[in-house]
Amino acid sequence: MALRMEWSIEGPFSGAAGQTVRDVQEAVYWLDGSVMRIQERAGLPPFESDRLGQCARLLRARMLDEADSATSRGKQWSAAVGPLRMTLTPTG
Repeated sequence: MALRMEWSIEGPFSGAAGQTVRDVQEAVYWLDGSVMRIQERAGLPPFESDRLGQCARLLRARMLDEADSATSRGKQWSAAVGPLRMTLTPTG
């Protein structure tokens, strides 16, 4: 089942993005890649980069548990961890 993935990040490196993904695992892949690019390019102090990485790990764990369960039942799922916000909506 395809999902609409919408996520945002708050802070001095704020932004938002959205796209359609095949499943929660693909959403995790795109989240991880985006967070890694922010860590590499935003010039974050080490403690902020580490905090962002920890928030991404916590959000990833919730996505693989809660989001996978909710979206497989056709339900929308949203969560926020630190500066990261994620919504996954089944599209089909």
